[in-house]
Amino acid sequence: MHTIKGTSFNFATLSFSDRSLEKAFQQDYFEKTLLQVRLTLLFGTFLYSMFGILDCVVIPEIKQYAWFIRFALISPLLLFTYLLTHTRFYRKWMRVCLFIAGLASGAGIVVMIILAPFPGNHLYYSGVLLCVLFYFVFVPDFLIASLLSWSLFVLYLGMVIFYSHITLPALMNNATAFLAFNITGMFASYSFERYMRSDFLQRRTIHERTEELKSALVDVEKARGAAEALSQLDSLTGLYNRRHFFTVADQELERNARNHHCIAVIMLDIDHFKSINDSHGHRMGDMVLQEVAQKIRDTIRTTDTPCRYGGEEFAILLPETDLTASEVIGCRLRQVMEAMRVETGNGTIMITASVGIASLTEGDYTKADVLVEMADQALYEAKKAGRNQVKLWKEIAGAAPDMGQMYKILGREKIEGLAVEG
Repeated sequence: MHTIKGTSFNFATLSFSDRSLEKAFQQDYFEKTLLQVRLTLLFGTFLYSMFGILDCVVIPEIKQYAWFIRFALISPLLLFTYLLTHTRFYRKWMRVCLFIAGLASGAGIVVMIILAPFPGNHLYYSGVLLCVLFYFVFVPDFLIASLLSWSLFVLYLGMVIFYSHITLPALMNNATAFLAFNITGMFASYSFERYMRSDFLQRRTIHERTEELKSALVDVEKARGAAEALSQLDSLTGLYNRRHFFTVADQELERNARNHHCIAVIMLDIDHFKSINDSHGHRMGDMVLQEVAQKIRDTIRTTDTPCRYGGEEFAILLPETDLTASEVIGCRLRQVMEAMRVETGNGTIMITASVGIASLTEGDYTKADVLVEMADQALYEAKKAGRNQVKLWKEIAGAAPDMGQMYKILGREKIEGLAVEG
């Protein structure tokens, strides 16, 4: 056994020791050389037939036998083999088909040499060498080409020795030339197929490395996507974190400004959450936060964006939602929280929540932090009014507040980007 690029192969036949690799090479080689084989069969048929003209000049005495061999036997056989290349049968029996067609072609020339009188029999010796040339140049299989050339060599020597009156010097000259053709042809065919096998291994390695790289890139992209998704989430509740909430809110506000849609923000705060932590411990407090987060997910729409704003406070972005619809959702959230019961070893925890809502109507525009602060101010009013209530920014600011009122209510000297139409 020897190696081609680290892969072991049989030195005599060039076949890979790995059967699956050899099968893959044969499939690849078959597809790459199929057109060459078909053209060779057609070209061989043409040449074999065209030399029939030479029969009239060189061996007119046996022209009828030569034409029978050419036109009734060999040319039809070559054409039939060509037709077989278009069938599934050829894929399985390629080597057998090529061997039969090739040996028959050479044997036909040998028979003409035996039948032809001097000097035609000597002149047609070049036809045998032409067959050998075809074997090594056009048969895409080193083993088959070698078997064909040496089989024809043995056939020629046997037929000439027993059935022809060739002189010993002429026989030795022809046999030496034939031998030299075979050895040279084998070396060339061997080198070519070894190159093809080496090229196949290289292409296969490149393909495998490419697929591995693609797979690695997919894994990296998945990991990056997973890390990015995790970076957007609050680790305790699984809701979005504040940073991602503001990213989405800014995008939605820009889109709403272009399309003149409504948008709303709900701020929700768990009432008396500190007493829950003090009475039942932070572990139970975390459980309450998780339960509240799940209730929020179950209550809002899939188009809404919920986040844990901080501590026990939650924010929910409601795209394309007017004040009336956002109030319905806010009231539903308050009712869901009021109905919640969290069982502990020290009794049942009952929960209520205060809700503040701010909404922009069509044509309004402000920045996300301003809209959130408006909802947070409404939440503050809900807390101040006794908790477990829903308050609207509109109720605080009035039906059509001016800018001075907004500054005063929000406790700011300047609110960039705020523009509310009356």
